Amino acid sequence: MANIEPRVEVYDVEQVAQVGYGNAGKIALIGAFPTATFKLDVFTDLDDAKNAVKGAYRLPNDNSVENSAKDPVPNTYTAFYCLDYIFNTTKQSKGAESVLIVNTNYGAGSLVQASTNQMIADACTLLKEEDFDILTVAESIGLTAVVSSETVLNPIWTTLKGFVDSQYQSQRPFGIITGVDMTSGTTAIVDSFKTLFADKGIYKIIATPVKINGDANALNIAQSGCWHAAFTAGRPVNKSETAKVYETLIGLNSKDEYPMSGTITYKKLLDSGFHTTRYRNRRTQAIECLSNITPADYDMKIERVKNYIVKRLSLRDVLGDDNIRPTRDYLKGLFEYERQLAMANNYLVDMEYQLLTVDSETVQAELKLYIADIIRVVKLNVQVKISAYEGDE
Repeated sequence: MANIEPRVEVYDVEQVAQVGYGNAGKIALIGAFPTATFKLDVFTDLDDAKNAVKGAYRLPNDNSVENSAKDPVPNTYTAFYCLDYIFNTTKQSKGAESVLIVNTNYGAGSLVQASTNQMIADACTLLKEEDFDILTVAESIGLTAVVSSETVLNPIWTTLKGFVDSQYQSQRPFGIITGVDMTSGTTAIVDSFKTLFADKGIYKIIATPVKINGDANALNIAQSGCWHAAFTAGRPVNKSETAKVYETLIGLNSKDEYPMSGTITYKKLLDSGFHTTRYRNRRTQAIECLSNITPADYDMKIERVKNYIVKRLSLRDVLGDDNIRPTRDYLKGLFEYERQLAMANNYLVDMEYQLLTVDSETVQAELKLYIADIIRVVKLNVQVKISAYEGDE
């Protein structure tokens, strides 16, 4: 047997993030990137993501000799320049757990800078079997579109809503956080948007660009949506943003931007479930979320908790086990475990469930979730009593 000299060997290995209960921070990002060869992959590092999707271009900050003959990625590729913000972290949020990027230019004969409705539909098809919690389109999606010379609700929203519904039925629920271009928007089309998503699907629709403290200019609306997606992804699902200050943002707010833009007022946005902001302190330009009520008339945290619990109750690991006699009691134990865990962590007030045997292969679960609403109004009844001051003599 040969002797081995004692030594220490060190290797770099990829870190796998361990997330705790209540975190649902996996983002799916759809966009037209400057390459036809990249299709889909998941990233936890900004530099890795940029290098994967830059195509034949060089990174904007790459001044190396070997890449000097290449042009930097053109600014027209909005999706590429959203990557800095989808990987953003702040003191209030640890950011996305991972970012699953889908390139709508994959396989294209010629590259485009903005995705069509069909390209986004194809991207959704690619995402059907993937695991993610938040969907973002890294492009400026118009609220409206012109169809047969008529201004209507952009068909992309109907495409995304169809994907929301199909994934929910497959027990893979998610919510949309993305920016929207309100140009040509009307109150009637805002009403159509609210009606479309009246049951579920929206976490935050960003209609007001954000401005990061220290930057001279505001982000575009696509980058603003990505910033908000990363912010929400890095916070537990039971955390509301209503009346909370965004510590790194300054300057722009919905109450100043609307009704300055078209016929839509901030009150209309608020009532329709769009994300709205205002100054907490105009002197310091501190921005707070005015209200995070969604088009379904719930606070965002209620929709996130619902989706989180539904996904937690996905029983794919037990499918294929003995489904004849012991399954029902086993499933009941799993449901009770999740109920107790959610209540102990203050994610649910209670959860009622009933398991019904449909046939020898099927068990149906009737589920009712009790989720605490948020406090939005505090009334102070104040009484004043005047009394004489008696000091030391």
